[in-house]
Amino acid sequence: MNDSTRPARTAFDLSLQSIEQRYRGAPSPAVDGVSLDIGAGELVALLGPSGCGKTTLLRIIAGFVEQTSGQVLVGGRAIDDLPPNRREVGVVFQNYALFPHMSTLDNVAYGLACRGEPRARQLAKAREMLELVRMGHLSDRLPRQLSGGQQQRVALARALAVDPRILLLDEPFAALDKGLRLDMQIEVKRIQRLAGITCIMVTHDQEEALSMADRVAVINQGRLEQFDVPNQIYDHPATLFVNQFVGTSNALIGQITRLDGEGRAQALVDGTLSCAVRVAGGHHQVGDSATICIRPEHLRLADDGEGLRGTIELSLPLGPQIVHEIRLPGGADLKVVEARGEGARFRTPGSAVTLQLTAGAIVNAFAATKAAEPAAA
Repeated sequence: MNDSTRPARTAFDLSLQSIEQRYRGAPSPAVDGVSLDIGAGELVALLGPSGCGKTTLLRIIAGFVEQTSGQVLVGGRAIDDLPPNRREVGVVFQNYALFPHMSTLDNVAYGLACRGEPRARQLAKAREMLELVRMGHLSDRLPRQLSGGQQQRVALARALAVDPRILLLDEPFAALDKGLRLDMQIEVKRIQRLAGITCIMVTHDQEEALSMADRVAVINQGRLEQFDVPNQIYDHPATLFVNQFVGTSNALIGQITRLDGEGRAQALVDGTLSCAVRVAGGHHQVGDSATICIRPEHLRLADDGEGLRGTIELSLPLGPQIVHEIRLPGGADLKVVEARGEGARFRTPGSAVTLQLTAGAIVNAFAATKAAEPAAA
């Protein structure tokens, strides 16, 4: 069936209501009161460092783990009392979990066979799903005869063959190399849109979450830090953790010099750089110290003028960009990213530079704390 004419299946919304999961003997909950309302047909990424509770949350939705409290609703109906095989939830595991002795076609038909569907129905549906994931020409091959990306497509086709209401992806690209990972991210997004299915993806890869998801739920130590569209997560993080975990950010201590009462302020950074900031993550007053966070792409290097004075430590090529590491007089290290071909150049280590904000730079201010290290992935 042609991709452009294939009808989308009916999508269902998913609601997580105050989900909590406590394990005996653990000092804190694995999932701590997480509530999410996910729209029908939406792709949502659960993003956070290892051990933050995102996979536990996915397993609760699938029915592999019974939560301590809270409810899971699909299409407005609670599914907490249903076993995994009756929840109409499809799961694509990190290792794909294909049966090595079965052909691609039989792997995809397996869920339908378990339901007792007639063999003709199994094969017809399996072939349809293989065509959807562009694997119809390899239906007779065994998993060991397929590449990692091809195995992933088969696993996705198998999950979709049973017409799930919700599709769950558990670190789906972790086993793929970087080049293939990007190709498969585009392919999975295409298939999810074409199938019109509600999808929840677990990942610790920030770029993956921001590029693929309609909305991103950032989780830390079992708690939901922020749930929003990717641009808001990146440009307007709700907490210092989100700011430090998602992308790269320079954190400096500054002082609030003016407030307008609508979340905007003026701050003095390092005693020399005055900038407009967006205040978040706590109550601020004029004169308060604050942690001022600036993305590397929102700084530029100048040879003179007003700004932060620093010294070049390193200039590194990174594809279409140059990354500079700058040492400030107080000992802090900052990163500056410049696009190659726009006047950017490699700088000699030890040379003096001035750091200025780019036009339209977004600067966020949080309650003062020690500059946090980015969370480990």
